[in-house]
Amino acid sequence: MDNRVIDFLKSKSISIIDEDISTKLRVWEQWYKGKVDGFHDYKVYQGKREQKRERLSLNMPQRVCQDWADLLLNEKVEINADDEKTQAALDRVLSQVNFYVRGNNLLERSFAFGSGFFIQYYDGEKTNQKYITQDFLYPITYDSGALTEAAFASSKIIGGREYTYIETHTRDEHGFYVIDNFICTLKRNKLIEVGSDFYEQYNIQQKLETGRTEPCFQQIRPNVANKDNFNSPFGTSIFNGAIDCFKACDTVFDAYYKEFKLGQKRLFVKDGVTTFNFDEEGKKVPVFDPNDEVFYSMPDDDNSKAIEESNMQLRVDELDKGLQTQLNLISQSCGFGSNGYKWDNGNVTTATQIISENSKMFRTVKKHEILLNNALIAMAKSLLYFEKQFGGHSEINENSEITINFDDSIIEDTAEIKRQALTDYTAGIISKTEYFRQVYKLNDAQALDFARKMAEELEAEGNMSSYEEKPELEE
Repeated sequence: MDNRVIDFLKSKSISIIDEDISTKLRVWEQWYKGKVDGFHDYKVYQGKREQKRERLSLNMPQRVCQDWADLLLNEKVEINADDEKTQAALDRVLSQVNFYVRGNNLLERSFAFGSGFFIQYYDGEKTNQKYITQDFLYPITYDSGALTEAAFASSKIIGGREYTYIETHTRDEHGFYVIDNFICTLKRNKLIEVGSDFYEQYNIQQKLETGRTEPCFQQIRPNVANKDNFNSPFGTSIFNGAIDCFKACDTVFDAYYKEFKLGQKRLFVKDGVTTFNFDEEGKKVPVFDPNDEVFYSMPDDDNSKAIEESNMQLRVDELDKGLQTQLNLISQSCGFGSNGYKWDNGNVTTATQIISENSKMFRTVKKHEILLNNALIAMAKSLLYFEKQFGGHSEINENSEITINFDDSIIEDTAEIKRQALTDYTAGIISKTEYFRQVYKLNDAQALDFARKMAEELEAEGNMSSYEEKPELEE
Protein backbone atom coordinates (compact mmCIF):
# COMPACT_ATOMS: atom_id res chain seq x y z
CA MET A 1 0.00 0.00 0.00
CA ASP A 2 1.08 3.55 -0.74
CA ASN A 3 1.10 5.68 2.41
CA ARG A 4 0.45 8.77 0.30
CA VAL A 5 -2.84 7.27 -0.88
CA ILE A 6 -3.73 6.33 2.70
CA ASP A 7 -3.04 9.89 3.88
CA PHE A 8 -5.16 11.32 1.06
CA LEU A 9 -8.08 9.04 1.96
CA LYS A 10 -7.77 10.12 5.59
CA SER A 11 -8.04 13.74 4.47
CA LYS A 12 -11.41 12.75 2.97
CA SER A 13 -12.45 11.16 6.30
CA ILE A 14 -12.05 7.64 4.90
CA SER A 15 -10.25 5.06 7.03
CA ILE A 16 -9.00 1.85 5.48
CA ILE A 17 -8.42 -1.55 7.04
CA ASP A 18 -4.85 -1.60 8.30
CA GLU A 19 -3.24 -4.69 6.77
CA ASP A 20 -0.13 -4.58 4.61
CA ILE A 21 0.40 -7.57 2.30
CA SER A 22 3.03 -5.94 0.07
CA THR A 23 5.68 -8.51 1.06
CA LYS A 24 3.39 -11.40 0.10
CA LEU A 25 2.49 -9.71 -3.16
CA ARG A 26 6.18 -9.35 -4.10
CA VAL A 27 6.82 -13.03 -3.38
CA TRP A 28 3.75 -14.16 -5.33
CA GLU A 29 4.63 -11.90 -8.26
CA GLN A 30 8.19 -13.23 -8.45
CA TRP A 31 7.01 -16.84 -8.43
CA TYR A 32 4.37 -16.03 -11.05
CA LYS A 33 7.05 -14.50 -13.28
CA GLY A 34 9.38 -17.47 -12.67
CA LYS A 35 12.36 -15.59 -11.24
CA VAL A 36 12.67 -15.36 -7.45
CA ASP A 37 15.41 -13.38 -5.72
CA GLY A 38 17.74 -15.55 -3.69
CA PHE A 39 16.51 -18.78 -5.27
CA HIS A 40 16.77 -18.59 -9.04
CA ASP A 41 19.66 -16.14 -8.66
CA TYR A 42 22.12 -17.58 -6.15
CA LYS A 43 25.84 -17.86 -5.35
CA VAL A 44 28.14 -20.87 -5.01
CA TYR A 45 31.45 -20.82 -3.09
CA GLN A 46 34.20 -22.36 -5.23
CA GLY A 47 36.92 -22.53 -2.57
CA LYS A 48 38.32 -19.08 -3.31
CA ARG A 49 35.34 -16.86 -4.05
CA GLU A 50 31.59 -16.91 -4.59
CA GLN A 51 30.32 -17.15 -8.14
CA LYS A 52 26.86 -16.18 -9.38
CA ARG A 53 24.63 -18.92 -10.68
CA GLU A 54 21.15 -18.98 -12.23
CA ARG A 55 18.69 -21.78 -11.55
CA LEU A 56 16.32 -22.68 -14.37
CA SER A 57 12.56 -22.52 -13.82
CA LEU A 58 9.79 -24.72 -15.16
CA ASN A 59 7.46 -21.78 -14.34
CA MET A 60 4.76 -23.99 -12.83
CA PRO A 61 3.12 -21.17 -10.77
CA GLN A 62 2.06 -19.41 -13.97
CA ARG A 63 0.99 -22.72 -15.51
CA VAL A 64 -1.20 -23.49 -12.48
CA CYS A 65 -2.91 -20.09 -12.70
CA GLN A 66 -3.41 -20.38 -16.45
CA ASP A 67 -4.99 -23.80 -16.10
CA TRP A 68 -7.37 -22.62 -13.37
CA ALA A 69 -8.42 -19.64 -15.48
CA ASP A 70 -9.03 -21.87 -18.50
CA LEU A 71 -11.06 -24.30 -16.42
CA LEU A 72 -13.23 -21.71 -14.70
CA LEU A 73 -13.69 -18.87 -17.19
CA ASN A 74 -13.37 -19.81 -20.83
CA GLU A 75 -15.37 -19.03 -23.97
CA LYS A 76 -17.92 -21.76 -23.18
CA VAL A 77 -19.08 -20.10 -19.96
CA GLU A 78 -22.55 -18.63 -20.52
CA ILE A 79 -24.08 -15.68 -18.67
CA ASN A 80 -27.82 -15.90 -19.21
CA ALA A 81 -30.75 -13.56 -18.55
CA ASP A 82 -34.33 -14.85 -18.54
CA ASP A 83 -35.48 -11.97 -20.75
CA GLU A 84 -34.66 -11.91 -24.48
CA LYS A 85 -34.08 -8.15 -24.80
CA THR A 86 -32.02 -8.09 -21.63
CA GLN A 87 -30.02 -11.07 -22.91
CA ALA A 88 -29.29 -9.28 -26.18
CA ALA A 89 -28.10 -6.19 -24.30
CA LEU A 90 -25.98 -8.30 -21.96
CA ASP A 91 -24.31 -10.14 -24.85
CA ARG A 92 -23.55 -6.84 -26.54
CA VAL A 93 -22.02 -5.19 -23.48
CA LEU A 94 -19.96 -8.29 -22.57
CA SER A 95 -18.44 -8.16 -26.04
CA GLN A 96 -17.99 -4.40 -25.68
CA VAL A 97 -15.89 -4.75 -22.52
CA ASN A 98 -13.93 -7.68 -24.03
CA PHE A 99 -15.02 -9.82 -21.10
CA TYR A 100 -14.07 -13.30 -22.30
CA VAL A 101 -10.48 -12.25 -23.04
CA ARG A 102 -9.84 -9.77 -20.24
CA GLY A 103 -11.88 -11.76 -17.73
CA ASN A 104 -9.81 -14.88 -18.33
CA ASN A 105 -6.59 -12.85 -18.05
CA LEU A 106 -7.76 -11.28 -14.79
CA LEU A 107 -8.74 -14.62 -13.29
CA GLU A 108 -5.28 -16.00 -14.08
CA ARG A 109 -3.57 -13.06 -12.37
CA SER A 110 -6.08 -13.11 -9.49
CA PHE A 111 -5.21 -16.71 -8.71
CA ALA A 112 -1.54 -15.63 -8.66
CA PHE A 113 -1.91 -12.36 -6.73
CA GLY A 114 -4.68 -13.61 -4.44
CA SER A 115 -7.55 -11.51 -5.73
CA GLY A 116 -8.85 -9.34 -8.55
CA PHE A 117 -11.74 -7.00 -9.30
CA PHE A 118 -14.25 -6.21 -12.01
CA ILE A 119 -15.19 -2.51 -11.78
CA GLN A 120 -18.04 -1.17 -13.92
CA TYR A 121 -18.37 2.44 -15.04
CA TYR A 122 -19.58 4.68 -17.85
CA ASP A 123 -16.71 6.36 -19.69
CA GLY A 124 -18.82 9.14 -21.20
CA GLU A 125 -19.48 7.25 -24.41
CA LYS A 126 -20.25 3.68 -23.46
CA THR A 127 -20.46 1.18 -20.61
CA ASN A 128 -17.00 -0.04 -19.71
CA GLN A 129 -15.23 -2.26 -17.20
CA LYS A 130 -11.85 -2.27 -15.44
CA TYR A 131 -9.88 -5.41 -14.62
CA ILE A 132 -7.42 -4.94 -11.75
CA THR A 133 -5.63 -7.07 -9.17
CA GLN A 134 -5.66 -6.53 -5.43
CA ASP A 135 -2.35 -4.68 -5.32
CA PHE A 136 -4.44 -1.58 -6.19
CA LEU A 137 -6.97 -2.25 -3.40
CA TYR A 138 -7.44 -0.17 -0.25
CA PRO A 139 -10.19 -1.99 1.71
CA ILE A 140 -12.62 0.13 3.72
CA THR A 141 -15.31 -2.22 5.06
CA TYR A 142 -15.27 -6.00 5.23
CA ASP A 143 -18.30 -7.86 6.56
CA SER A 144 -19.18 -11.57 6.75
CA GLY A 145 -16.48 -12.61 4.32
CA ALA A 146 -17.37 -9.94 1.75
CA LEU A 147 -15.70 -6.67 0.84
CA THR A 148 -18.53 -4.11 0.96
CA GLU A 149 -16.68 -0.78 0.65
CA ALA A 150 -13.36 -0.17 -1.05
CA ALA A 151 -11.00 2.33 -2.65
CA PHE A 152 -8.80 1.67 -5.67
CA ALA A 153 -5.72 3.67 -6.66
CA SER A 154 -3.81 3.53 -9.92
CA SER A 155 -1.85 5.67 -12.36
CA LYS A 156 -3.71 7.37 -15.20
CA ILE A 157 -2.44 9.38 -18.18
CA ILE A 158 -4.61 12.45 -18.81
CA GLY A 159 -3.64 15.09 -21.34
CA GLY A 160 -0.20 13.57 -21.71
CA ARG A 161 0.60 13.75 -17.98
CA GLU A 162 0.56 11.04 -15.34
CA TYR A 163 -1.84 11.40 -12.41
CA THR A 164 -2.86 9.25 -9.48
CA TYR A 165 -6.46 8.18 -9.91
CA ILE A 166 -8.36 7.21 -6.76
CA GLU A 167 -11.96 6.01 -6.71
CA THR A 168 -13.96 5.13 -3.62
CA HIS A 169 -17.07 2.96 -3.43
CA THR A 170 -18.91 3.71 -0.18
CA ARG A 171 -22.48 3.55 1.11
CA ASP A 172 -24.51 6.56 2.24
CA GLU A 173 -26.78 6.69 5.28
CA HIS A 174 -29.54 4.92 3.30
CA GLY A 175 -27.30 2.05 2.24
CA PHE A 176 -27.00 3.20 -1.40
CA TYR A 177 -23.60 3.17 -3.08
CA VAL A 178 -21.81 6.39 -3.94
CA ILE A 179 -18.74 6.47 -6.20
CA ASP A 180 -16.27 9.33 -5.77
CA ASN A 181 -13.45 9.95 -8.25
CA PHE A 182 -10.29 11.86 -7.33
CA ILE A 183 -7.52 12.93 -9.69
CA CYS A 184 -4.33 13.80 -7.81
CA THR A 185 -0.87 15.16 -8.57
CA LEU A 186 2.24 14.52 -6.50
CA LYS A 187 3.77 17.55 -4.84
CA ARG A 188 6.51 17.28 -2.22
CA ASN A 189 5.72 13.58 -1.78
CA LYS A 190 2.07 14.35 -1.07
CA LEU A 191 -1.04 13.77 -3.19
CA ILE A 192 -2.93 16.95 -4.02
CA GLU A 193 -6.32 16.84 -5.75
CA VAL A 194 -6.71 18.82 -8.98
CA GLY A 195 -9.20 21.69 -9.23
CA SER A 196 -12.84 21.35 -10.30
CA ASP A 197 -12.09 22.92 -13.69
CA PHE A 198 -9.79 19.95 -14.47
CA TYR A 199 -12.73 17.54 -14.08
CA GLU A 200 -14.86 19.72 -16.35
CA GLN A 201 -12.12 20.02 -18.96
CA TYR A 202 -11.69 16.27 -19.31
CA ASN A 203 -15.34 15.39 -18.67
CA ILE A 204 -14.62 13.36 -15.54
CA GLN A 205 -17.56 12.74 -13.23
CA GLN A 206 -16.54 13.47 -9.65
CA LYS A 207 -19.47 11.79 -7.90
CA LEU A 208 -22.05 9.19 -8.87
CA GLU A 209 -24.97 8.34 -6.63
CA THR A 210 -25.96 4.95 -8.01
CA GLY A 211 -29.19 4.42 -6.07
CA ARG A 212 -28.17 0.76 -5.83
CA THR A 213 -27.62 -1.34 -2.73
CA GLU A 214 -25.16 -3.52 -4.64
CA PRO A 215 -21.61 -2.31 -5.38
CA CYS A 216 -20.27 -1.64 -8.86
CA PHE A 217 -17.20 -3.76 -8.15
CA GLN A 218 -16.85 -7.51 -7.65
CA GLN A 219 -14.01 -9.44 -6.08
CA ILE A 220 -12.82 -12.70 -7.63
CA ARG A 221 -10.33 -14.90 -5.82
CA PRO A 222 -9.43 -18.53 -5.15
CA ASN A 223 -11.84 -20.08 -2.67
CA VAL A 224 -9.11 -20.88 -0.15
CA ALA A 225 -8.83 -19.69 3.44
CA ASN A 226 -6.30 -17.05 4.41
CA LYS A 227 -4.21 -19.00 6.90
CA ASP A 228 -2.48 -15.86 8.22
CA ASN A 229 -5.65 -13.82 8.87
CA PHE A 230 -9.02 -15.53 8.57
CA ASN A 231 -10.88 -12.19 8.56
CA SER A 232 -8.63 -10.52 6.00
CA PRO A 233 -10.28 -8.67 3.09
CA PHE A 234 -7.35 -9.75 0.91
CA GLY A 235 -7.36 -13.03 -0.98
CA THR A 236 -4.60 -15.65 -0.92
CA SER A 237 -2.65 -16.89 -3.93
CA ILE A 238 -3.63 -20.35 -5.13
CA PHE A 239 0.01 -21.41 -4.82
CA ASN A 240 0.70 -19.79 -1.45
CA GLY A 241 1.00 -23.20 0.22
CA ALA A 242 2.93 -24.80 -2.63
CA ILE A 243 6.06 -22.65 -2.75
CA ASP A 244 8.26 -25.38 -1.25
CA CYS A 245 6.97 -27.71 -3.97
CA PHE A 246 7.90 -25.16 -6.63
CA LYS A 247 11.41 -24.89 -5.18
CA ALA A 248 11.85 -28.65 -5.28
CA CYS A 249 10.46 -28.82 -8.82
CA ASP A 250 12.78 -26.13 -10.16
CA THR A 251 15.74 -27.72 -8.35
CA VAL A 252 15.09 -31.04 -10.09
CA PHE A 253 14.43 -29.33 -13.43
CA ASP A 254 17.70 -27.39 -13.13
CA ALA A 255 19.52 -30.63 -12.27
CA TYR A 256 17.91 -32.20 -15.35
CA TYR A 257 19.48 -29.52 -17.54
CA LYS A 258 22.85 -29.73 -15.77
CA GLU A 259 22.85 -33.51 -16.16
CA PHE A 260 23.00 -33.09 -19.93
CA LYS A 261 25.29 -30.08 -19.72
CA LEU A 262 27.88 -31.76 -17.48
CA GLY A 263 27.42 -35.25 -18.81
CA GLN A 264 27.96 -34.53 -22.47
CA LYS A 265 30.71 -36.38 -24.30
CA ARG A 266 34.24 -34.94 -24.00
CA LEU A 267 37.67 -35.68 -25.49
CA PHE A 268 40.82 -35.01 -23.43
CA VAL A 269 43.78 -34.41 -25.74
CA LYS A 270 47.47 -33.71 -25.11
CA ASP A 271 48.99 -30.33 -25.88
CA GLY A 272 51.14 -31.91 -28.51
CA VAL A 273 48.12 -33.14 -30.39
CA THR A 274 46.19 -29.88 -30.13
CA THR A 275 49.12 -27.84 -31.52
CA PHE A 276 50.04 -30.14 -34.37
CA ASN A 277 49.56 -27.57 -37.16
CA PHE A 278 51.74 -24.58 -38.03
CA ASP A 279 50.77 -21.17 -39.41
CA GLU A 280 52.49 -19.28 -42.27
CA GLU A 281 55.18 -17.97 -39.92
CA GLY A 282 55.99 -21.44 -38.64
CA LYS A 283 54.30 -21.03 -35.24
CA LYS A 284 52.25 -23.83 -33.72
CA VAL A 285 48.49 -23.27 -33.86
CA PRO A 286 45.62 -25.26 -32.29
CA VAL A 287 44.16 -28.00 -34.41
CA PHE A 288 40.77 -27.80 -32.73
CA ASP A 289 38.41 -24.87 -32.40
CA PRO A 290 39.06 -23.30 -28.96
CA ASN A 291 35.32 -22.62 -28.61
CA ASP A 292 34.43 -26.29 -29.07
CA GLU A 293 33.20 -27.68 -25.73
CA VAL A 294 33.98 -31.29 -26.65
CA PHE A 295 37.78 -30.98 -26.53
CA TYR A 296 39.87 -30.28 -23.43
CA SER A 297 43.60 -29.74 -23.68
CA MET A 298 45.73 -31.56 -21.06
CA PRO A 299 49.49 -31.33 -20.26
CA ASP A 300 51.72 -33.82 -22.06
CA ASP A 301 52.17 -37.05 -20.10
CA ASP A 302 54.02 -40.03 -21.51
CA ASN A 303 51.92 -42.42 -19.42
CA SER A 304 48.57 -41.38 -20.92
CA LYS A 305 47.01 -41.71 -24.34
CA ALA A 306 47.21 -38.86 -26.79
CA ILE A 307 43.40 -38.73 -26.95
CA GLU A 308 41.11 -40.10 -24.21
CA GLU A 309 37.32 -40.25 -24.42
CA SER A 310 34.99 -39.44 -21.52
CA ASN A 311 31.42 -40.57 -22.09
CA MET A 312 29.47 -40.25 -18.83
CA GLN A 313 26.24 -42.13 -18.28
CA LEU A 314 23.17 -39.86 -17.91
CA ARG A 315 20.67 -40.41 -15.08
CA VAL A 316 17.65 -39.55 -17.22
CA ASP A 317 15.24 -42.12 -15.78
CA GLU A 318 15.95 -41.08 -12.18
CA LEU A 319 15.44 -37.40 -13.01
CA ASP A 320 12.25 -38.16 -14.96
CA LYS A 321 10.82 -39.92 -11.92
CA GLY A 322 11.99 -37.17 -9.59
CA LEU A 323 10.42 -34.43 -11.72
CA GLN A 324 7.15 -36.36 -12.03
CA THR A 325 7.05 -36.71 -8.23
CA GLN A 326 7.42 -32.95 -7.80
CA LEU A 327 4.70 -32.28 -10.41
CA ASN A 328 2.38 -34.62 -8.51
CA LEU A 329 3.01 -32.68 -5.30
CA ILE A 330 2.36 -29.36 -7.05
CA SER A 331 -0.83 -30.70 -8.58
CA GLN A 332 -2.09 -31.89 -5.23
CA SER A 333 -1.12 -28.68 -3.41
CA CYS A 334 -2.88 -26.47 -5.98
CA GLY A 335 -6.14 -28.41 -6.10
CA PHE A 336 -5.77 -30.54 -9.24
CA GLY A 337 -5.46 -33.86 -7.44
CA SER A 338 -2.33 -35.96 -7.22
CA ASN A 339 -1.91 -36.63 -10.97
CA GLY A 340 -2.91 -33.40 -12.68
CA TYR A 341 0.36 -32.92 -14.55
CA LYS A 342 2.52 -35.30 -16.54
CA TRP A 343 6.19 -35.00 -17.53
CA ASP A 344 6.15 -36.34 -21.06
CA ASN A 345 9.17 -36.24 -23.39
CA GLY A 346 10.50 -32.99 -21.98
CA ASN A 347 7.13 -31.24 -21.73
CA VAL A 348 4.59 -30.68 -18.96
CA THR A 349 1.16 -31.76 -20.15
CA THR A 350 -2.23 -31.74 -18.48
CA ALA A 351 -3.39 -35.25 -17.73
CA THR A 352 -6.94 -34.67 -19.01
CA GLN A 353 -7.80 -38.33 -18.88
CA ILE A 354 -7.15 -38.21 -15.12
CA ILE A 355 -8.93 -34.90 -14.56
CA SER A 356 -12.21 -36.28 -15.92
CA GLU A 357 -12.16 -39.04 -13.30
CA ASN A 358 -10.70 -37.03 -10.43
CA SER A 359 -13.26 -36.44 -7.68
CA LYS A 360 -10.96 -34.11 -5.76
CA MET A 361 -10.53 -32.03 -8.87
CA PHE A 362 -14.30 -31.93 -9.37
CA ARG A 363 -14.91 -30.76 -5.78
CA THR A 364 -12.23 -28.09 -6.05
CA VAL A 365 -13.65 -26.74 -9.32
CA LYS A 366 -17.13 -26.56 -7.80
CA LYS A 367 -15.73 -24.81 -4.73
CA HIS A 368 -14.08 -22.09 -6.83
CA GLU A 369 -17.23 -21.75 -8.94
CA ILE A 370 -19.25 -20.73 -5.85
CA LEU A 371 -17.39 -17.44 -5.49
CA LEU A 372 -17.03 -16.87 -9.23
CA ASN A 373 -20.74 -17.51 -9.82
CA ASN A 374 -21.77 -14.80 -7.36
CA ALA A 375 -19.24 -12.34 -8.77
CA LEU A 376 -20.34 -12.88 -12.39
CA ILE A 377 -24.02 -12.45 -11.56
CA ALA A 378 -23.30 -9.19 -9.70
CA MET A 379 -21.06 -8.04 -12.57
CA ALA A 380 -23.76 -8.69 -15.17
CA LYS A 381 -26.38 -6.77 -13.16
CA SER A 382 -24.04 -3.83 -12.70
CA LEU A 383 -23.18 -3.72 -16.41
CA LEU A 384 -26.89 -3.76 -17.24
CA TYR A 385 -27.46 -0.92 -14.78
CA PHE A 386 -24.93 1.34 -16.53
CA GLU A 387 -26.17 0.31 -19.96
CA LYS A 388 -29.75 1.22 -19.05
CA GLN A 389 -29.12 4.36 -17.01
CA PHE A 390 -26.41 5.94 -19.15
CA GLY A 391 -26.54 4.04 -22.45
CA GLY A 392 -30.22 4.77 -22.99
CA HIS A 393 -31.34 1.14 -23.39
CA SER A 394 -34.68 1.32 -21.60
CA GLU A 395 -35.69 -2.17 -22.79
CA ILE A 396 -33.33 -3.71 -20.23
CA ASN A 397 -35.04 -5.37 -17.30
CA GLU A 398 -32.74 -4.88 -14.31
CA ASN A 399 -34.80 -7.39 -12.34
CA SER A 400 -34.15 -10.12 -14.89
CA GLU A 401 -32.82 -13.32 -13.33
CA ILE A 402 -29.16 -13.92 -14.19
CA THR A 403 -27.70 -17.44 -14.21
CA ILE A 404 -24.22 -18.77 -14.98
CA ASN A 405 -23.64 -21.93 -16.98
CA PHE A 406 -20.04 -23.01 -16.40
CA ASP A 407 -18.12 -25.22 -18.80
CA ASP A 408 -17.88 -28.57 -17.02
CA SER A 409 -17.07 -30.56 -20.16
CA ILE A 410 -13.58 -31.38 -18.87
CA ILE A 411 -14.80 -32.83 -15.59
CA GLU A 412 -18.21 -34.11 -16.71
CA ASP A 413 -19.02 -36.61 -19.41
CA THR A 414 -21.55 -34.47 -21.29
CA ALA A 415 -22.33 -37.21 -23.78
CA GLU A 416 -23.23 -39.56 -20.93
CA ILE A 417 -25.44 -36.89 -19.33
CA LYS A 418 -27.39 -36.47 -22.59
CA ARG A 419 -27.71 -40.20 -23.08
CA GLN A 420 -28.98 -40.83 -19.56
CA ALA A 421 -31.39 -37.88 -19.70
CA LEU A 422 -32.84 -39.13 -23.00
CA THR A 423 -33.24 -42.63 -21.56
CA ASP A 424 -35.04 -41.26 -18.49
CA TYR A 425 -37.31 -39.06 -20.63
CA THR A 426 -38.19 -41.92 -22.99
CA ALA A 427 -39.02 -44.11 -20.00
CA GLY A 428 -41.24 -41.39 -18.56
CA ILE A 429 -39.07 -40.93 -15.46
CA ILE A 430 -38.44 -37.21 -16.12
CA SER A 431 -40.41 -34.54 -17.95
CA LYS A 432 -39.36 -32.72 -21.10
CA THR A 433 -38.65 -29.64 -19.00
CA GLU A 434 -36.35 -31.62 -16.68
CA TYR A 435 -34.56 -32.97 -19.75
CA PHE A 436 -33.81 -29.40 -20.86
CA ARG A 437 -32.61 -28.56 -17.36
CA GLN A 438 -30.10 -31.41 -17.31
CA VAL A 439 -28.85 -31.27 -20.89
CA TYR A 440 -28.87 -27.52 -21.60
CA LYS A 441 -28.23 -26.35 -18.00
CA LEU A 442 -31.33 -24.13 -18.01
CA ASN A 443 -33.00 -22.82 -14.87
CA ASP A 444 -36.65 -23.57 -14.11
CA ALA A 445 -38.09 -20.54 -15.91
CA GLN A 446 -35.86 -20.95 -18.95
CA ALA A 447 -36.60 -24.68 -19.23
CA LEU A 448 -40.36 -24.09 -19.03
CA ASP A 449 -40.20 -21.31 -21.62
CA PHE A 450 -38.04 -23.43 -23.93
CA ALA A 451 -40.42 -26.39 -23.65
CA ARG A 452 -43.41 -24.11 -24.40
CA LYS A 453 -41.73 -22.65 -27.50
CA MET A 454 -40.78 -26.11 -28.75
CA ALA A 455 -44.37 -27.27 -28.37
CA GLU A 456 -45.66 -24.22 -30.25
CA GLU A 457 -43.19 -24.71 -33.09
CA LEU A 458 -44.03 -28.41 -33.41
CA GLU A 459 -47.74 -27.61 -33.46
CA ALA A 460 -47.19 -24.95 -36.12
CA GLU A 461 -45.18 -27.36 -38.26
CA GLY A 462 -47.92 -29.96 -37.86
CA ASN A 463 -50.61 -27.54 -39.02
CA MET A 464 -48.48 -26.48 -41.95
CA SER A 465 -47.92 -30.10 -42.99
CA SER A 466 -51.63 -30.95 -42.83
CA TYR A 467 -52.47 -27.81 -44.87
CA GLU A 468 -49.93 -28.75 -47.54
CA GLU A 469 -51.30 -32.28 -47.73
CA LYS A 470 -54.96 -31.21 -48.35
CA PRO A 471 -54.64 -30.53 -52.08
CA GLU A 472 -53.18 -34.01 -52.60
CA LEU A 473 -56.06 -35.58 -50.66
CA GLU A 474 -58.63 -33.70 -52.71
CA GLU A 475 -57.08 -34.94 -55.94
